[in-house]
Amino acid sequence: MATSLFTLRRRQWLRWGLLAGFGVGAFRSATAQTVPEASVPMRLQRTGDVGALPSIELVIDGTTTHWLVDSGSTTALVAPALAERLRLRRLPPVSVATAGGLQTVDRYELPALPWPGGEAGTTVAAAIDLDALFGPAGARIDGLIGAPWLRDGVTTFDFARGQLRRGRTIAPPPGAVTLPLRWDGPLPVLRLAIGSRPAEDFLFDTGNAGALVVFARRARALLAEAGELPGITVHELGGTASARHVRIERLAAADLVWTEVPAALQTGAAAVRGGHFDRLAGSVGCALFEAGAVTLDGRAGRLVVEAPGLPTPPPLPGGFGLTLGRVDSAGLVVSAVFDGGPASMVGIVVSDRVTAIDGNATGAWTPADAWQALAGRGAADFEIARAGSTARRLRLQRQRFFPLLR
Repeated sequence: MATSLFTLRRRQWLRWGLLAGFGVGAFRSATAQTVPEASVPMRLQRTGDVGALPSIELVIDGTTTHWLVDSGSTTALVAPALAERLRLRRLPPVSVATAGGLQTVDRYELPALPWPGGEAGTTVAAAIDLDALFGPAGARIDGLIGAPWLRDGVTTFDFARGQLRRGRTIAPPPGAVTLPLRWDGPLPVLRLAIGSRPAEDFLFDTGNAGALVVFARRARALLAEAGELPGITVHELGGTASARHVRIERLAAADLVWTEVPAALQTGAAAVRGGHFDRLAGSVGCALFEAGAVTLDGRAGRLVVEAPGLPTPPPLPGGFGLTLGRVDSAGLVVSAVFDGGPASMVGIVVSDRVTAIDGNATGAWTPADAWQALAGRGAADFEIARAGSTARRLRLQRQRFFPLLR
């Protein structure tokens, strides 16, 4: 299979390794010098049927650009096309760690970015093909802003209102849950417990559109308990990586408890690369917070969560059991089908084309367009075309079908 229903996204396999090539000190100049309160629109980049990645617009030298805001990245990334368009100063290339080993990438000096609440100083960015790194969502992204921009201020990712807010302080609203947070080098970390197991360190990761990824070091014990699970293989810059999928019955952080959390358990030697992957147990992503807002208070060392139903919010919605890709002008194609999921149960297979969703033709859609149209929907009608067969209209209803791990 090509990718995860709950978005174990491609960029996760590369971006933490960038620290090895650049060094933490290279990014300290990127921190905004002042942090007055400011709010900007935040667009959600849909990469699958649950969860999304937060992005904002930045105008650089008169050019409107789109940047992911990724608390799980140690650095900045820039698309080579934007680097060329802005005529950024090229720096000597550097070796970075990827899923398949070391590779050499170009670097550029970014100008001061108009970061909300205060201009961020110049910094170095790795030039990466973001379309290859992020999958179809990468075509709409010009760059990535990492954790160093978040550490010295208060950043609110308001998914429900579509806003990113920056300020100096936060007064947690009534009903919010405040979680302790610490910094592991340049990355924000939470203590989480899976089921009745001891709490461990997990990365707070807005570059993870899904809910939970468990790194291979920790995942081995869980996989031994779980038995046979549906799996995926991600084909990636520099190599491949794989994972198995479960629902975690209970995931707890201090007083906050999530139930039936979809999780990707990394497998295989390609996922074991030392550094944060071995020190931390995994990564918690945007899907856990999308019903409300989450605030990263970097200086105070806390995460403030606002969502319906706290301190035990409702389980995340299920999935349709398929993933989507796009092949040139052929439109949307089914790139993976999960055994036991809704798509599998009605006979959808890999390479089927999705020609319409709820009667709307999808010929000009990207996968992100399709997932945006399906966001919040419990059921939808898919028109499926297969070579040599008449198009069929099939109704799919979301289900929580991954095996449950207690």
